Amino acid sequence: MPQFNSTPIAMLLFATLLAGGMQAQPLLTADDAVKITLENNYNIKVAKNNTEIAMRNASRELNGYLPTINAGTGANASLGGSTQQFSNGNENVVTNAFNWGANASVTANYTLLDKSRDASAKRLQELVRLTDLQTQQVVETNVLQVIGHYYEVARLTQNMQVLEQTIALSEQRLLRARYRYEYGQGIRLDVLNAEVDIQRDSINFINSKNQLANAKRNLNVAMGRAVDIALEVDTLVGYDPTLSLDQLVSSALENNISIRLTNQNLNIFTQDLEVINASNKPTLGASAGYNFNFSDNASGSFVDLSNSRGFSTGINLNWNIYDGGRRKVQREINTINVANQRILNQQLQDQIRRDVANAWETYQNALFILRAEQKNLATNRLNFERTEEQFKIGQVSSVEFRQAQLNLLNAATSYNTAKYDAKVIELQLLQLAGRLF
Repeated sequence: MPQFNSTPIAMLLFATLLAGGMQAQPLLTADDAVKITLENNYNIKVAKNNTEIAMRNASRELNGYLPTINAGTGANASLGGSTQQFSNGNENVVTNAFNWGANASVTANYTLLDKSRDASAKRLQELVRLTDLQTQQVVETNVLQVIGHYYEVARLTQNMQVLEQTIALSEQRLLRARYRYEYGQGIRLDVLNAEVDIQRDSINFINSKNQLANAKRNLNVAMGRAVDIALEVDTLVGYDPTLSLDQLVSSALENNISIRLTNQNLNIFTQDLEVINASNKPTLGASAGYNFNFSDNASGSFVDLSNSRGFSTGINLNWNIYDGGRRKVQREINTINVANQRILNQQLQDQIRRDVANAWETYQNALFILRAEQKNLATNRLNFERTEEQFKIGQVSSVEFRQAQLNLLNAATSYNTAKYDAKVIELQLLQLAGRLF
C-alpha cells in the first residue's frame, strides 16, 4: 500500500495557522485608528507646535503692547590736574586731582498710540488662522493615509480568510485523491496534482501573511505608535447612501481645506494693505523715569561735591510724513497681489468643482464594480458548490474542480478589493467636500 508523507510547507502552514489562532489580538476600529493618529502622529504634532509658535508670535507681549522698564547704573573716576586763570589776574592750579562720580536711573516707556502696531497685530492673528488651517490640512492628509492603511489591513485579512478556506478545500481534495488511489479508483497523477496545488495554495497563504504583517506595521507607523504592536481590524464597512453630487459641490466650495487656505491668504494680503496704510499714521509714546547723579571732586576744584536726583516724564510724537514714495509703491504692489489672489481663488473653485465631479464619477463606478463583483462572487460560489458535489461522485475531473476552486478564490479576492476601494474613494470624496470629520 502506498505511503504518503506530509510536505514541509503543509507542516509550516499548520504551525502558522495554529499560532495565529492562539494569539488573541485587540480589535482596532477605524474610529480608534483616527483617534490614535490625532494623538500620536508625528506630522500632526509638528503642525500643532507650529500653530503654538504662531500664537506666541501674535501675543501682546511680543508686539509692544506692554510697557518696558529699564534700569541702569554706572561709575567713573579720573586723576589729573587743571589750571584756571580768572579775569582779575588770579590763577587756580590743581595737580594730582582725583575725581569720581556715580549715576543710576530707572526709565519706563509706553507706546500710547501706534496704528502700525495694531495693523501688524491683526495680520499676525490672520497668520495664526492660516497656521490653524495648515494644521487641519496636515490632519486630513495623515488621517486619510491612516484610513488607507487600515482598509489595506482589512482587505489582506479577508484575503487570508479566503486562502484558509481554499487550503482546507485543497486538503480535502488531496485526501480524497489519496483514498481513491489507495483503493484503485484513481490515478497517481491526481494525487500529484493535488499535492502541487496545495503547495501553491500554501505559498500564496504565506506570502499573503507576510503582506498582512507589513501592512500592520505600516498602519502602526502611520498612527505614530510602536511598529510591533499587535492588532486586528474590523473588516465590516458601510457606505453613506445620502451623498449627492450637488451637496458635495456646495460643501466643497465652503469647507474644502484648499479653498479655505486660499481665502485666508487673501485675508492676509488685504491686511498687508492695512499695515501699509497704518504706517502713514503718527505714533504717540510716553516715558517716565527717576535719575540720580553724584560726583566727588578733588580739593581745590570749583565744586567739591554735587548730586542731583528726581523724577522725569515726557510725551513724544513721531510722524513719518513722507518716506520718498516707498509706501505708495508698496501699496500698488500689494493691490496687485490681492487681485492675483482673487483670480487664484476663482481658479481653485473651478478646479474643486471638477475634482468633486471626477471623484463622484469614480465613486459611482467603484460602487458599480462592487455590485458586479458581489454578483460574480455569488455566481462562482454556486458554481463551485455544484462542481464540488459532482466531483465527490466522480462526474467532474480533478482539473475541473481545481478551476472552479480558483475561480471562487479570484472572485472572492476581487470582491474584497472592490469593497475596500469603494470605501477609500468615498472618504477621499468626503475630504474634497470638507466633510472628512
